[in-house]
Order: sequence, then structure tokens, then C-alpha cells
Amino acid sequence: KNKCILIGGLSDGPIPTPYTKLLETECHNLGWSLVQPVLSSSYLGFGHGSLARDSTEIGKLLEYLSAHHDAEQFALVGHSTGCQNSIHFLKYGQEDVVEKVKVVALQAPVSDRETEEDHSEFISHAQKLVAQQKGEEMMPRSAFWAPITASRYLSLLDMNGEDEFFSSDLTDAQLRERLGHVGEKKELDLIAVYSGKDEYVPSFVDKEVLLKRLVKAMNNGVEEEDDDGQVESGKGGNARGLMLEDANHNLYKSEGDGARFVSAVGRLLSRW
Repeated sequence: KNKCILIGGLSDGPIPTPYTKLLETECHNLGWSLVQPVLSSSYLGFGHGSLARDSTEIGKLLEYLSAHHDAEQFALVGHSTGCQNSIHFLKYGQEDVVEKVKVVALQAPVSDRETEEDHSEFISHAQKLVAQQKGEEMMPRSAFWAPITASRYLSLLDMNGEDEFFSSDLTDAQLRERLGHVGEKKELDLIAVYSGKDEYVPSFVDKEVLLKRLVKAMNNGVEEEDDDGQVESGKGGNARGLMLEDANHNLYKSEGDGARFVSAVGRLLSRW
């Protein structure tokens, strides 16, 4: 009756992270099943997709699991862009389905736009295509590492794109506008887990400060108490942060990081 949905990042499919097996074992020990969907955006499909399309498909998956597999409660575990998927679904998913989501874990909630590379030339090109009602036209091969439409390119890399949730240069008000709906959910536990050595986060970003700002925005401006990921009901809001100081983006480099993340997820799952 309890289903945990693992949502990977750009170009991922099933088994998107090194800790997948650990998560499966933790789920089974706690009476949950791990589900690994293949969305239209999996693998290289993201290049002609959107978070909106993903949310529609995630919603259909949860409806199917409810109707045919007796699912009553769900958890979303997002890795990388799977974090954006999870946040987007909480806000725009079908309300009666979203209400069944009790746990969300964000592992590596990082910005695609915030990078040390200069994308301004290709952003300008993409903006012109969209202005000409040609947003589904493909970008030049040199613009991105995968085939991508002008619309999705802007969503990922332009200021205020659809995928923009976790950038450090957003104001507190902008973050709250994007994330504040998390704190409005009556029955939801969320943990945001950031890697101290995430190779996709530029060096100028203060990760500790950013994580605290993200969590505060999710809690509608309420400061969290420092409990090292030990989430307690009713303490400051729905969301908590956990920093894995030596971890990289998908938790494979530093021993024990995957297990520490899975343990934090397990603590939330065990409450439901």
C-alpha cells in the first residue's frame, strides 16, 4: 500500500543512482515498495519535454498504482532534476493525488542555470526561436550535450525558466514563491539533501547557506532547527535539510554517503 517513486535526473533511466539497491532494501524493510518509472523524459527524452509533461505522467503513474496495486500513500525520491520534478508535482499535480504524497526526499537539488559557463549566445538564439513560435525547434549541436528544443533549453538555462527552483542568486521572496507550497501541505515530510562537493555546483555558491535558504523557503520563512536530518513532527515546518559534507552529486565517491541518505529517507518513511 506504500509506494516510493525514485525519479532520476537528466538522461537517467531505471537505477539512476548508486544507492538504488540500498533504497530498495530500506523500503522493503519498512513495508514500502520501490517503483522506478521510465518517463517520456527519461534518457534523452528530456530534450523535447518539460516538467509539466513529467508531472502529468507522474500523476498518471500514481493513479495507476492506486487503482491496480492498492497504493494508498506515496513517497517521491528525486535525484538531481528529479528534485525539480518532485517540487513541480507537489504544486501542479492533481490535488487528490498529491494529497497521497506523504514523503519527499530531494537529493542534489541543484540549479541547471547556475554555472560557470556562459550560455548567453545560445540563450539569445533560443529566445528568438520562441518569439517566432518555434520553441519546439532543435538547438544547434554545440549548444548542449544532448539534443534539446529551444523551449527546454530556456527552461533549464534562462533566468526564471520553468526548471528554476534552486538557484543561489534568487532572492528569498523568489525562492519562497517557487518553494513555499511545500510548507502549505498538511501531511508532508520533506528532506533536502545537499552534497558538499557536488561537481555540478559552481565554486562561488555557498552550499551551506543555500541549503538553509531553500529549506526556509519551503517552510514559508520559518527557520529550521538543527537536528542533522532527524526530522521531528511539528518542529518548524515540513522541510528539513541535511548536508553531506564530502559527497559528490550522486553520492558515489565518499563511502557511506549513500547509506546516510537512505537512512534519512527511511526515518521519514517509518513515520507513515
